[in-house]
Amino acid sequence: MTPATDERYRRITAGVPRLSDSELRDLLHNGFGVSAVDTRPLAGETDQNIRVDNSYVLKVCSADDLVAVRFQNALLRHLASAAPDLPVPRVVGDVIAVPSRPDLVARLLTWLPGTPLAEAGRRSAELYADIGETAGRLAAATASWQHPQPPPAHYWEFPHARTVLASSDVAAEFLPLLDRLPTLPQQVVHHDLNAFNLLVGPGPRRRVVGVIDFGDAQIAARVTDLAVLCASTMRGQPDPLRVAAALTAAYHRVCPLTSAEVDLLYPLVAIRAATVAATTARLAAGREHGDPRHRSPAAADLVRSLAAIPADVGTATLRHACGFPAHRNTAVVTDWLATAAASSVVDGHFGQLDLSAGSAVFDDADPGDSAALLAAESSAILAARPAVGRYGEPRFASGGALRTGVDVFADPGTPVSAPLAGTAEVGADLVLRHEPAPGVRFWTIYTGLSTSVAGEVAEGQRIGVVGADGRLTVRVSVVPAAGWLPESVGPEEAPVWQALLADPTPLLGSAWRSVTESTLKARERHLPHSHPTYFSEPVTMVRAKGCRFYDEYGRGYLDALNNVTLLGHGHNRVVTAAARQLSRLNTNSRFVYNVLTEYTEALTATLPDGLDVVYFVNSGSEANDLALRMARYLSGRDDVVIIEDAYHGYTATVADVSPSRYKHYGKPETTHPTPVPDRYRGDYGHEDPQAGAKYASHVTDTFDRLAADGRAPAAFLYESLLAGAGQIVLPPGYLAPIHTAARQHGAFTIADEVQVGFGRLGEAFWGFQTQGVVPDFVTMGKAMGNGFPVAALVTTREISEAFDRAGRFFSTYGGNPVACAVGLEVLRVVDEERLQHNAFTVGQYLRDRLGELADRHDLIGDVRGQGLYSGVELVTNRVTKEPASAETLTVCERLKEEGVLVYPTGPAWNVLKLKPPLTFTRAHADELTEALDRVLEAGW
Repeated sequence: MTPATDERYRRITAGVPRLSDSELRDLLHNGFGVSAVDTRPLAGETDQNIRVDNSYVLKVCSADDLVAVRFQNALLRHLASAAPDLPVPRVVGDVIAVPSRPDLVARLLTWLPGTPLAEAGRRSAELYADIGETAGRLAAATASWQHPQPPPAHYWEFPHARTVLASSDVAAEFLPLLDRLPTLPQQVVHHDLNAFNLLVGPGPRRRVVGVIDFGDAQIAARVTDLAVLCASTMRGQPDPLRVAAALTAAYHRVCPLTSAEVDLLYPLVAIRAATVAATTARLAAGREHGDPRHRSPAAADLVRSLAAIPADVGTATLRHACGFPAHRNTAVVTDWLATAAASSVVDGHFGQLDLSAGSAVFDDADPGDSAALLAAESSAILAARPAVGRYGEPRFASGGALRTGVDVFADPGTPVSAPLAGTAEVGADLVLRHEPAPGVRFWTIYTGLSTSVAGEVAEGQRIGVVGADGRLTVRVSVVPAAGWLPESVGPEEAPVWQALLADPTPLLGSAWRSVTESTLKARERHLPHSHPTYFSEPVTMVRAKGCRFYDEYGRGYLDALNNVTLLGHGHNRVVTAAARQLSRLNTNSRFVYNVLTEYTEALTATLPDGLDVVYFVNSGSEANDLALRMARYLSGRDDVVIIEDAYHGYTATVADVSPSRYKHYGKPETTHPTPVPDRYRGDYGHEDPQAGAKYASHVTDTFDRLAADGRAPAAFLYESLLAGAGQIVLPPGYLAPIHTAARQHGAFTIADEVQVGFGRLGEAFWGFQTQGVVPDFVTMGKAMGNGFPVAALVTTREISEAFDRAGRFFSTYGGNPVACAVGLEVLRVVDEERLQHNAFTVGQYLRDRLGELADRHDLIGDVRGQGLYSGVELVTNRVTKEPASAETLTVCERLKEEGVLVYPTGPAWNVLKLKPPLTFTRAHADELTEALDRVLEAGW
């Protein structure tokens, strides 16, 4: 190490000045006119930094740094004028000499509140975008600024890395690239945008609120600032390259980079990371002074992570993030291949084998059992040979990883020929280098080939035979082939890798394509525009099993919202019952078949005595429609009392008693909503033991008012737990007085159990039973058939016979044999697998875990529910209970990214509705709550 280099290192290890508290207070008072009340030391490498009353930062340093200090003050003043919206410190006064220490100078800056990014916990995509954009805005604001006295070079400048890393592994690969720095755009840069110099505000909507410590500011290549930012912000993150891509994309949006800058960015990131790690290790070994915040194993861990990422991949990722072609040669190679006349790789006819998540190959395998998926894949390959697998196909048995080449499944010993002339290169696989035209250079890679080829290879020449495994993978690479080129990659990495390992299908096979875009376009053409889809970026699902969905990429999603599949998706017993009955008999209920009566007996056995006549229909909407029709016919009245914010279905009749529907066209005069019995938001809260009776009085008062007006109601229609109102649990004592008053007024009571029946609430099989009442009508659907369309209305024989005078009632598909067989099997499974008990215990466990989250996240205002029907209400302010509507939708979107499906509900769409299959386990509850915790901690 040269003397000059030693001097730079000694500069950062020399320690900081040490003025006493009284000296600091005198300096503040006499030099800056500040009478300090509270002073606290801050970390620093070369300066003594003191926080003053949460208003200022006093910085004391060596007088040798006067040129640099004046440069920094001038830069901050420039930023205050040119970019006043940038959150940087403001200069107070000027640089002054320390009276008691002529070797020191001092300056005063304003204090910026905030939490250092390094201490802020999880980070959202929006925060990364804001960090990158802030860095870009800072660069744009300093682009043309100049100063007559630039600061001297310092230890951390990039050219000095040649000395720091002279003996490291980084030296040979990346340090020579530093020669390119002078050819790139030059300007004043911060040069130390590390995670301790970026301050962020509180969550969950966390943003940059401060950029501090301009002590390393200097004139340098512009891109070095972004390299420093990436190297620091990547540290300690599970996917550092993705972090760098996010920062780079955001920076580029506000301060466009040149292609040459982006090409050098990844090597600069690696150099900076290695410089920090090497310096940290040297400081620790010598027990020398240095900013202790940087002495973390994460520095060395990042170097190891970057060492595992080939430079071509790192650069391609960052180019892709900026919208540049990931690799300059990809288009040239793919265009040439598209027109090339190539020989056959293998002779004969090869069919296409689908091994994606939607393939019939996996229909008999448990999608949650990786061994079963691999076994199914292996069996299918053996049965299909000879066949080819598609380029870019997400293989279900491999967790959805996309293939980077074309697979040939053939008998061992099948001859293989070179499609193009080339030169064999040494490696574990056969690699042929091709240069068929000026400017066109690429490699074909053959994995699973038994060969002894060397030297020049002619087009069509035999290059070997399919090896013992019976699988040959052919890939096309636009970069020199090496052992690090993967055979499969994750969906998020695919765009970059498909630029490096280009489409080989002009030579062999075909490519897999996502159907999401075409499917959405077809929906838009043929479905009403009001027909909704979940999520801003809808997911194309191809199968489901148990408590999980699986999309076209084979990714699994925990289903926490689908109360239709009561027993879980694809329950084997229900599938078998449906298929068996469908193969035997399926007709309408005018014919006599035993499964109909067997099912009605089993269904009515779950209900109170007297409720024993079943009207089978196809949906909950039809059941509620029929109940209202019967109530109005038998009472001779039209008015119906409901609960505000209820939802009872889609037919014209039930839409008229569903506020969420009639609000679009006006409330009918015959519909009379009453207050939601909400103990979180309503007039009577959890602390009021009479809340149920008080809310009930609003309903009974409505009965009395209508009767006094000569229009007593025909019915009171209610959900046993209010879904559309926001997962509202009826307070104790609510339904009993309402039922009593309804009988007194001659009104019928209709319990809508479409969403909550069949044991979902845990403590009872039917929701109304939790209130100790017996309604006149019970309507049911959704979960009744575990996803098969089965629904019913159940009432008494007396009511049924009175309605008979209206004429015959018949539903063509209602109560068909398959529906009855499925419904009967659902009842048996609920009983035999004790799913009602599971709903009770796991539901309470889930709410307990959610309650723990509420203690840590102010966004959670209330957690409520019964059994496996819960709601988490999100608010922006716990005192005012302002609904966090936008935040709730964002939380659902982020949970989807975490692999958990929930969705908003409630009048303000600020309640997470949680209504998973009754097979939901404690492990599933943990998975959900841990994902929600991560989302809320990271923010957005």
